[in-house]
Amino acid sequence: MQIVFPRQAGNELLQRLAPATPFHSDLTALLEMLGRSCLHSQSAPLAALGFWLRPAHLKQMQLHAVKNIRPRGRVVQIAPGNVDTLFIYVALLALWLGNVVVVRLSSRVGEDEGELLMLLEGLRQQPQYADALSRLVLLRCEYEDPEWMKCLTAADMRIFWGSDQTLLKLASLPRAPHCQDLAFGHKHSLCLLNTAAILADRDGDWAGRFVRDTLEFEQQGCTSPRTLIWLGISDAVNEAKQCFWQGVNAFVRSQPKESAAARRYQLSEAGAMERLIGLQQLALDGALIAASQQQGRFVTVPVDGLNLSQEQGHPAQGVLFEWQIDSLSMLLPELRPHHQTLGFYGFQRDELVAWAVSHAVAGLDRIEPLGQALVFDPIWDGSNLIQQLVRQLR
Repeated sequence: MQIVFPRQAGNELLQRLAPATPFHSDLTALLEMLGRSCLHSQSAPLAALGFWLRPAHLKQMQLHAVKNIRPRGRVVQIAPGNVDTLFIYVALLALWLGNVVVVRLSSRVGEDEGELLMLLEGLRQQPQYADALSRLVLLRCEYEDPEWMKCLTAADMRIFWGSDQTLLKLASLPRAPHCQDLAFGHKHSLCLLNTAAILADRDGDWAGRFVRDTLEFEQQGCTSPRTLIWLGISDAVNEAKQCFWQGVNAFVRSQPKESAAARRYQLSEAGAMERLIGLQQLALDGALIAASQQQGRFVTVPVDGLNLSQEQGHPAQGVLFEWQIDSLSMLLPELRPHHQTLGFYGFQRDELVAWAVSHAVAGLDRIEPLGQALVFDPIWDGSNLIQQLVRQLR
């Protein structure tokens, strides 16, 4: 087991850490300082983290916490491999709430993760942040590592990210009787477009917002849309599609050639091969009803509903299933628990939330305007993490 933060720490560090008071001023000061540091980053994900950690947002989140809370104790998290900065949101929340936080990082080392580790190490060298950061440990190890198994067994709360198969294996590992497990598994996200709104606002900012939601992490994020749902009649939908894809690909082409955005939105050779193999496999499995169509940086595949075999075989890398509906009533029976985020354009959020609540939809944990799909919120996958990460005293 290798501890990568704090640097040069030994495994004995894990034995002497103790929880702190939730929302302690030192913890808040640490988060605010990390946020200011991240805002200067050239990395869009880290800049987004910095914006999330701004003092006004921290105060807003603290208002949603219940009273008389204490930390869970030791929170152990297995970080996801698809988005290399997602783990830090949960880790910082847990730390802010007074917990000792231990994170097993993915074996994939991304640029954003490396920069984040440098920022954390820089803050640890400053005496005013050293104590607050002493309760955060980031490590890498094999799943079978004996020290890691001890860590999992001694945890007061365990947070797992991974495939459904991985989560089943992790859930079977020994744990303390009082330990709480929180698991985030396979998800498929959607984007609902109002045909009339696209046609009425042909030069709107929807193109950039859609591209950011979809390509910021090569469509690997669980919240990135993989199915586009067009609400409208056929003739209008066909016209809106043409307008939409022209605008989206014009936005991709407009990014300065050497910019970070241009690099993020470019399809790599490996990504292109992954996309091709994935589409071919879906065709061989009989999961496609029509041929795919190239739409500049994207590939669209017509579908006639939400299909689990299609969704599980989705190759990402800019592939979008496209489905036309005449009314929201067609969407209702198709939703399942693994449908996570519904992005939208041309609707009011309140009306969509009211629709989902009044019909007790089986899926959907998030309903967000186009451009906000990747924004992390303490209410995630139907769980309020601020409440989950603490114990409330009666």
